[in-house]
Amino acid sequence: MPDEKLLSEMQRGPLVERFIGEFSSQFFMKDFIYMNVKFMSGNQLKSHPADLLFVLGDECIVVSVKGTDGKPKSDEKLALWLKKKVLAGSQAAKVGIQRLQIPFSAENLWGERREFPVGTVKARCGICVLECSQEPFRSIDFDIRQPECLWPIHVLSANDLLNTTLWLGSVWDVFQYFDKRALICNTFTGINGERFPLAYYILKSHDFSGYVAADNEALGAAFQLHMLENLGKYSERDRFSHYVNSIIHELHTRHPEMESFMPREFLKDVQPSDQRTAYLQMAGRLNGLSSSNKAYIGRRLHEMLTGLKNTGKCGCFAHKRLYEKLVFVFCGFSEMSRTDRIRHMDQLVEAALLKFGVGEALGVSFDADSDITGFDLRWVRGTPSGSPDTRRIAETVFGEDFETSIANPFGEGRSYTPPEDNPS
Repeated sequence: MPDEKLLSEMQRGPLVERFIGEFSSQFFMKDFIYMNVKFMSGNQLKSHPADLLFVLGDECIVVSVKGTDGKPKSDEKLALWLKKKVLAGSQAAKVGIQRLQIPFSAENLWGERREFPVGTVKARCGICVLECSQEPFRSIDFDIRQPECLWPIHVLSANDLLNTTLWLGSVWDVFQYFDKRALICNTFTGINGERFPLAYYILKSHDFSGYVAADNEALGAAFQLHMLENLGKYSERDRFSHYVNSIIHELHTRHPEMESFMPREFLKDVQPSDQRTAYLQMAGRLNGLSSSNKAYIGRRLHEMLTGLKNTGKCGCFAHKRLYEKLVFVFCGFSEMSRTDRIRHMDQLVEAALLKFGVGEALGVSFDADSDITGFDLRWVRGTPSGSPDTRRIAETVFGEDFETSIANPFGEGRSYTPPEDNPS
């Protein structure tokens, strides 16, 4: 008979595959979850201790997934099994974090393999995920024991991790949540209770210093009421975010006949689909926006394109986060050929580079008259020409002053004025 370690290895593959399948349905995570992590040891290619990596920019969350043997267990034996798996999963996450110091490669959920040289990413935390199909919902209390580690290692059930990422709505929000959750990650005794800290985070504060487990019953009831009252708003948030997700999908898949409508002067910039490294980076940047940012952009796109339809006019707006050197430029055109739309978009992108004082821009051009035509993309890096025409367009389209806006969790924006410094 195979021993317990061999059984565990046999079950690991299908378990991770099933878990990956669940994450694949959450579009916003597809650029950032990496699986099949491999590294070289001597002349041999070996599997990394991490089952999954969440990568955002140069930061990483290392995930270890542990599953059951599929046999029903009494409550006492289930708790003992969970204690054992927490220790093993936390140890695997710890070693996985340490192995980030050597070169490795991994594959994201688009099927794109990426090489990670030394120093590419640094650990933010680890997550030990317990797949407990016997009790996927009921809270299970047990003593959590973990090895000492310089990084926080969170313990969640598979069901709780999937639901938490779904409610947070973006990989940026996921990283922020686990960063803040580190303050209380050693206070938990068991799994399937993540709805309580999540409720606190969403309804009360992103600072967990005031979180008290004794308030869980009230938090659970308040969160249930919040979900019922705002279900329509969450659905609307996802609908508007789809505008941005469609752009991300195009950045990954490339139109098969792009050369047929690309202006001749831009043909030199067209790369084969398997060499579009820059566009894949842009896809990651867009997909890394918070859920509120995505929904905010989607709302503005919806309003702009609806207003332009069949008018023969054009519209444009730019989106730049305060501390980034990248600007996104969204353009809509009515009654204009695809080739001319791309030419006009290029002018607007140049103007945005000049106006916002940055060296990187991604332009997206929409046909306001047709949902079938889709959109086109133009990625530009470098210093804009600064010609009189470019300056005129910059001032006319983007105005003299910038308006800083912030969005609520549903992408509804409002003007924001930074507070003035108090006199000393």
